[in-house]
Amino acid sequence: MAVPPRSKLPLAALGARLRDAGLTTRALAAWAGTARIAALPARLAEMPVRPPTPADAILALCVGGAEVARDRLRVPSAPALTALIDELIARELIACEGDRLRARVAIVPLGPALLVCDRLDAPIERALVCWPDDSSHHLASAIPPGRRAGWLDLGCGSAFAPLARPELATRIVGVDINERAVRYAQLGAGLSGIAHLAASLGDVGAVCEPAELVTCNAPIPDPPGIDRRPANVWRRAEPGFFDRLWPALRRAVAPGGMIVIHGAGEAVLPALADAGGERVVVTYTPAGVRGFAIGWWRPGAPARFAAVRRALTPDRPHIDPADREEALAR
Repeated sequence: MAVPPRSKLPLAALGARLRDAGLTTRALAAWAGTARIAALPARLAEMPVRPPTPADAILALCVGGAEVARDRLRVPSAPALTALIDELIARELIACEGDRLRARVAIVPLGPALLVCDRLDAPIERALVCWPDDSSHHLASAIPPGRRAGWLDLGCGSAFAPLARPELATRIVGVDINERAVRYAQLGAGLSGIAHLAASLGDVGAVCEPAELVTCNAPIPDPPGIDRRPANVWRRAEPGFFDRLWPALRRAVAPGGMIVIHGAGEAVLPALADAGGERVVVTYTPAGVRGFAIGWWRPGAPARFAAVRRALTPDRPHIDPADREEALAR
């Protein structure tokens, strides 16, 4: 089948058409039983293998990574779907072989936004832009509310946190060393119509314009003797990463600003315990298990350090700003 000419349709208009076609959190929850992106891999694995209905074909294609017959997306009452598919093919977001369609990337509803990452079945390699896990939800939910002038997200990946909470700043900049991640973050921002979110290529240690809010979902520190083949390093820290990260965070935050970091407790706790300013660390995994934590750091605030552990519950499945306030109140 001939690929139609590349369209000039703006990304925001394409994103609006995708949502009109059914790529929404409400439709996702009805189809998969959850709209929480981190929970989708398990839900999708449990779903019976059967041809999607026309109503959920766009979800099976863009979220589930399924191969979908083009006639599944030909709905007499929605002729715009044909033009939408042609647009996605033209932008090389969908591959078409004969009458079969397959998404080249995952496009997943995230609130009113659309997040772009590698498909669940993508090969594990160093450049993989992984499917967001619960760490992404923890970081996004832990950021205190309020509008800031600037937000810098270091190691932004697919820009989960800024896409989830774009209202938190007038200007948002994501930085990542992975060129593919930057491209996906830019695509997600465009599809979501979030014009004040930009992503650029760079190391966490690079000099950036200071921002009132600085965030980072840090990779896992390597234990001694780790096998660093690509299958084992795609979400692990490169040697020296944390030596660059902590000074970079301090340089990047504007006077009076806040740093919010998610990471392994073994990296976050000792670093913030020895730092200045106000530091709050909430570890959320059971004792005796390699723990993960959210750290809130205000370098310019009066010196104070609070560290607590909190059990996750169905009512509060992710760390949130109330955890910080409760830790400070103890």
